[in-house]
Amino acid sequence: MRDDGVGDDRARAAAEELAWREIIDHYGELPDPASEPHAPDEAGLPPEPAVPAEPAVEQPVADAPGEAFHLELYDEEFTPPPLPPPPHVTPERRLAWVGLVVSPVLLVVLNLIHFALPGILTFGLVVAFIASFGYLVATMAPRDPDDDGARV
Repeated sequence: MRDDGVGDDRARAAAEELAWREIIDHYGELPDPASEPHAPDEAGLPPEPAVPAEPAVEQPVADAPGEAFHLELYDEEFTPPPLPPPPHVTPERRLAWVGLVVSPVLLVVLNLIHFALPGILTFGLVVAFIASFGYLVATMAPRDPDDDGARV
């Protein structure tokens, strides 16, 4: 009698197939802590796993037909405090922000439509951008090094 290993290959393939079927059948289920790993039987195949009884699924009971679902998240009503008034912006800072934003946008748009400004106006827009940026940086409020910005 010749031992060519065909029987071993078939047993191994059957064991792998059984293992894959078990994985697919129990995908997403938590393992039963009472179950222990089973030793293979004499044929080298793992034993058939016991199919756990499926628990009964409870259906939610509706209060009344067509009634809207309402979820109470809080026991009491919360009213947030009123917002603080917006900070007062001086006209100089507002003009600096306009110069900082409008100057480069105007230069880009004019270049996109191929409109050539006289050199003095282009220079004026560049100076307005630089001056606006310099003014905003120079008038910044000093930052407290111990303040991390968190508010309670």
